[in-house]
Amino acid sequence: MTLHEFYRFAISFLYPNICPVCEKVIEYNDDFCDRCRNKMTMFYDDFHIEHSDAFVAYCYYEGKIRNAIRKYKITPIGNSYYAFAFGIVQALRRKQLTDGIDGVVYIPMTRDDFEDRGYNQVELMAKEIHFLLDIPVIDALEKHKATKSQKSLNGEERKTNISGAFRVKKEIDLKGKKLLLIDDVCTTGSTLSEAARILKDEGASEVITAAFAKTMNRT
Repeated sequence: MTLHEFYRFAISFLYPNICPVCEKVIEYNDDFCDRCRNKMTMFYDDFHIEHSDAFVAYCYYEGKIRNAIRKYKITPIGNSYYAFAFGIVQALRRKQLTDGIDGVVYIPMTRDDFEDRGYNQVELMAKEIHFLLDIPVIDALEKHKATKSQKSLNGEERKTNISGAFRVKKEIDLKGKKLLLIDDVCTTGSTLSEAARILKDEGASEVITAAFAKTMNRT
């Protein structure tokens, strides 16, 4: 048992581990209950994101998992950040992409958005991936430009909306690094693409992009 696993085991006595979908109590190191996991549609498709060397997702953004992710954006309840991070790790392992990663980078929020919410849900996922894969979290990106919500925009509008929104922090050296770039949900890939472009412009040698869930029928 790793130190992190022991922590999860110990904390479960005070705060029982729950399924992010149905909120049923589950074992301390489980991600979802069996019933909810079996209802998910796994993502096995090929999906290309510009400026990315590979893309993976664990499942499709549909059904009750959609509601679980929406709840996670309001409050990091129960097991959500671990379950979603573990899903990304499983997706990476399915394609044998876990070797040689120098660090995990997450999609950032603007300072105002972070202060309004109080946390970045993708950052919490990155910290769990740190424990699961024994790779450091690299707090490389900042979002210095406010953007519209991507939800109601089409593909071209999303690219325009997110263009120029990210930059690499001045003290971060990415030269020659192989990076894992994560988000919770991927729709058209425009956000991950723009962030990957910035990372490569700053010297990253390879960027693998990943999301826990991928939406249906959006290219």
